Amino acid sequence: MPGAISWSELVNPSYVAVLPHLIITGTMLLVILLDAYFKEKRGLVWVTLAGVLVALFSVGWSATDRQIQAAIAAGSPREYWANMIVADGFTYFMNGVLLAIAALVILLSADYVAKFLRGAYMEFYEIVLAVTLGMMFMVSSRDLITIYVGLELSSISSYILAGILRKDPKSNEAGLKYFLTGSVASAVLLFGLSLLFGATGTTRLPDIAAALAGGSPVVAAAGSAVTPLLVTGMVFLMGGFAFKVAAVPMHLWAPDVYEGSPSPVTAFFSVGPKAAAMAAILRVFVDGLGVVPYVERWTVIWAVISAASMTLGNLVALQQNNIKRMMAYSSIAQAGYILVGVAASGLQSTQGISAVLFYLMAYAVTNLGIFAIITHLDQEGGWVSVDDYRGLAFRHPLYAWALLLFFVSLIGIPPTVGFLGKVFLFEAAAAAGYVWLAVLMAINSVISVGYYYRVVRVMFLEKGDYPALHRSGGISTTVVLSLVGVVLLTIFANPFVQWTAQSAALIK
Repeated sequence: MPGAISWSELVNPSYVAVLPHLIITGTMLLVILLDAYFKEKRGLVWVTLAGVLVALFSVGWSATDRQIQAAIAAGSPREYWANMIVADGFTYFMNGVLLAIAALVILLSADYVAKFLRGAYMEFYEIVLAVTLGMMFMVSSRDLITIYVGLELSSISSYILAGILRKDPKSNEAGLKYFLTGSVASAVLLFGLSLLFGATGTTRLPDIAAALAGGSPVVAAAGSAVTPLLVTGMVFLMGGFAFKVAAVPMHLWAPDVYEGSPSPVTAFFSVGPKAAAMAAILRVFVDGLGVVPYVERWTVIWAVISAASMTLGNLVALQQNNIKRMMAYSSIAQAGYILVGVAASGLQSTQGISAVLFYLMAYAVTNLGIFAIITHLDQEGGWVSVDDYRGLAFRHPLYAWALLLFFVSLIGIPPTVGFLGKVFLFEAAAAAGYVWLAVLMAINSVISVGYYYRVVRVMFLEKGDYPALHRSGGISTTVVLSLVGVVLLTIFANPFVQWTAQSAALIK
């Protein structure tokens, strides 16, 4: 049967390329089973975390497999499951990042979930695993069908996470808004995929690129390499993906969903789905649509979306007093920064993709540290206003100084990892001819100082009459790990830069 997996292939050691996906699936099923039979749930959290860490370890183990390394070195990485899943450097890098994000989210959420989600205690972790599995399929695939299935698995699970506080009207509203807008965006994306399939006769990205380069039947009939059908499909694809990364003009869901969702969920949304969607964008547009003259069109559109996202996100964030809404608009601005690299990747593919990967890694470790602190203050007293952070330097010096470092990194002040990430994006944009976009990114970085400084000012220069924070081992550990990550990425940036460059070179 065509596409069937033989027993010899199944037991082949090189089949470990999909081992992380299988481990996450097995962990999710195991947690569901244990949840049904054990009354004491707290221990199951560590089962979930252990499964994610084992999957993370398996990523490194799979990447060192000799057969897989030899295939990557030869420029023809192995493909599995009817050539839908690819074992290349890009896959391993993104799976490692996504699993690290999931592990930190599980760690920072333990006390919050125990306090507020007693009726849906293990459901939270089961759904986090489902979202993670969907994201892993998104970044591991070279086929539009698998990318869409992974996106839908992560999206539908995310809708449930947003509304998981069943008795909280804001959480219910966030889940409903996310579901309604996400369903429309999913339909838009699927319509774009169908148009692309109709024009090229395939859903596999390398075959799409070959059809566009060699002339598919639709292209040949039109007598031109640029057809309305293909351009329309490309635009719909961009609209669907723009929603997933919360980029303008598909950003309107983000502030309400970020504010209404439980804080650990907001932490997850701010980095996980965004990173996976950015990786899927690179897969589709560089690997599938990176053909002249299409590449000349989508790079311009992404550049415009990037400019609009970073500008609107930063300007509106200046007006926010709720810190979760402020970070939502900050996330929109950060999506704009990352899309600078996406736009550059069309003309300077390796440099642009490498810049995106490095910035995604830096942004993930920084933002999770911020949201770990937001989660702790939220679970202690529902403190989500900027004014609630008044005097935090006197109540909890570690959190105050950590937030200062994280904000400085997000702004891009040297010598932090955020500064290095923006320098790489700036260089990629300039090399691709988008100097104006690089300059706009620098201007927006200066604008962002305004709203981050508001939080720093109330933490260090004002005193508040708030009780001391109770200890939370999971959150404190997450903050420390994030601090260590930011410092290591700053001081020992060169190995990570080389890693991202190697992963970027292997995307095709």
